[in-house]
Amino acid sequence: MKRSASRNPFLQTSLPKTIAIHTTDLAPPMVAIYNMLAGQKAWPSQAKVMNCRKLDFAHSTFTHSFFSFGLPIMADPVAAAKEMYRTLKPGGTAITAFWLRIPQGESAGETRRRIWGPDAPPAIEPHPRHKDAAFNHELLVQGGFKSADAQLYEKSAVLPVDDLDEFACAIWSAIGELAGGWTQDDEVRWEEAIAIYKEVLSQKKGFHVDRDGNVSFEAVAQIAIVKKEAFWMRSSRELEWLSRSRKYTSTHTAYRVLTPLPL
Repeated sequence: MKRSASRNPFLQTSLPKTIAIHTTDLAPPMVAIYNMLAGQKAWPSQAKVMNCRKLDFAHSTFTHSFFSFGLPIMADPVAAAKEMYRTLKPGGTAITAFWLRIPQGESAGETRRRIWGPDAPPAIEPHPRHKDAAFNHELLVQGGFKSADAQLYEKSAVLPVDDLDEFACAIWSAIGELAGGWTQDDEVRWEEAIAIYKEVLSQKKGFHVDRDGNVSFEAVAQIAIVKKEAFWMRSSRELEWLSRSRKYTSTHTAYRVLTPLPL
């Protein structure tokens, strides 16, 4: 299963007919866009509106579950991790990731607090521990996965920016919103917010300006790959419970992709 109603290069490859990909997203517009693209490109996939903390899928449905950049920005990430675990088949693989460092995302929250004070958090903001390399791993373990079954990797990505003013406005528009929604004061102080956002951003680790004046941002992500313990490793009580699952004996390969939130 894929938790992300977004375009995916994986889906643009030639896939066996036995593969089914289930995509979920909490936002109906994203689901509609995804399903339109899936229909145009004949992807073996359909998106549904669903809360990743309470999925409609049966136990042990999927061979793979993908959750991009989501756990540390949720109010209850452990509930989502438990759903990943529950819906995976024994021996199945879950893949999730989050940013250990992302200057453009971190700057939004700091900008809002600098202007409106400490009690004015943005609507989308990661957990304070998102920079802790152990945090994502801990969430997966609390969700039911075995600590020893997780592999952690770090990967950096560089984003070149042609127009910093345009970029700052776009990012602030996307993730600068107050938790309760935009206010009249936001409109009045819009230019001030953009200016402070650029100032905060320029002081972040990962913000680079070369000698020709070209701007780029370097972000660092942690990717976690974890397997659910295999059938033969389970207790007799767990095996009895799993045997009741109607989808456990399915011959189809099912993928699940979960919704990422942009930062």
